[in-house]
Amino acid sequence: MTDNSTSLQPLTGSVGVSLSGIDLTTDITAAEADALRSALFNHCVLILRGQLLEPDDHMRLAEVFGEPFLPWYYAKNSLEGFPKIAIVPNFGKAKAPAEAWHTDWSHMSTPPAVSVARAHVLPETGGDTMFSNQYVAYERLSDGMKEFLAGRRAKFVGSRPKAVQKMAGTSDTLPKAEREPVINHHPLARVHPGTGRTALYLNRPGEAMVAIEGMTEAESLPILRFLYEQSSTPDNVYRHQWQPGDVICWDNRCAMHYGVHDYGDAERTLHRITVGGAE
Repeated sequence: MTDNSTSLQPLTGSVGVSLSGIDLTTDITAAEADALRSALFNHCVLILRGQLLEPDDHMRLAEVFGEPFLPWYYAKNSLEGFPKIAIVPNFGKAKAPAEAWHTDWSHMSTPPAVSVARAHVLPETGGDTMFSNQYVAYERLSDGMKEFLAGRRAKFVGSRPKAVQKMAGTSDTLPKAEREPVINHHPLARVHPGTGRTALYLNRPGEAMVAIEGMTEAESLPILRFLYEQSSTPDNVYRHQWQPGDVICWDNRCAMHYGVHDYGDAERTLHRITVGGAE
């Protein structure tokens, strides 16, 4: 549902929608907030174009979806004066953390709900971001696979700087020897609280998602790889070509994303706010 001043335009047959008719540099009305949430929750990815936001505007938009969250070890990569806005630079292709289909911070005890990113500096060409719809990925499964997944959790793994470094505000970019593992289990099929629809919840098999609870890794990985690969087929993907003034909101509970690194050493910087989440 939208109010009379807003307009929705689907971006593909399966994922993504563009919403126009809202000026995000002014206060967001209750009707506009409802339209933003409805568009995002139902379409997994929401594109807002021509929005030249200041950090205060960015924060106000993110708060429509919940409480902004940034782990303590990202403090050195946050925007000055705005500790919940992360600066996402060009890490180089060899270290690009997003160049694979993934869900942000799935290893946390409460993974993030929504991410809100805006373009700050863009390369002349390249740097697209792709998104896939995990409602559709679940709905395409056989009844037998859906029955198998019901109630099953996967083991999600990640790492963070060792807790002893917390007071020093250590950056997340540390060698493995100075990090500690983080492990949590989450359902592979989750009901979205805003829509009541079921979506797959996945990450990189064998790396960020390593086993199904109660099964060995060898038993689990063929299933996890099948789910992962079928969830991002071309007919279930939207590829966004960033333009100045673009803002993208994506719902980590029903979407995976992939940052394409094809811009070499050119500067590409996004400002991103993550909503929800807990370590």
